[in-house]
Amino acid sequence: MADRWVIAYDVDTAAAAQGQVTVMTVYNRIRRALALHGFQEFTQLSIYAMDDTDNALVRVHQALQALQGLAERQYIKRLHVFKIDGALNDVLPIVAGHASAPANGELEAAAE
Repeated sequence: MADRWVIAYDVDTAAAAQGQVTVMTVYNRIRRALALHGFQEFTQLSIYAMDDTDNALVRVHQALQALQGLAERQYIKRLHVFKIDGALNDVLPIVAGHASAPANGELEAAAE
């Protein structure tokens, strides 16, 4: 597994439900902003990843700036960026005795 950058966040769904947009609109606008800067691997509703390639840290910064420009940022209650070392982060062998399934992008890379 390759090294990856991850952005994870939580939305204040109660506040968003009382706002001018739907909760799904908040998630979709955040998703679109992140995807424009390389965070296209959608792991869960609020966890996005991208490979650690050239200029990855620049794209992380650009993604954060894009989020700063969203009106919906007011509904983000937690936001974290972290880098995962691909060689050391699979702990499923400890728990279940086998490696984790490959991520979406890794299936295509393995086929090439």
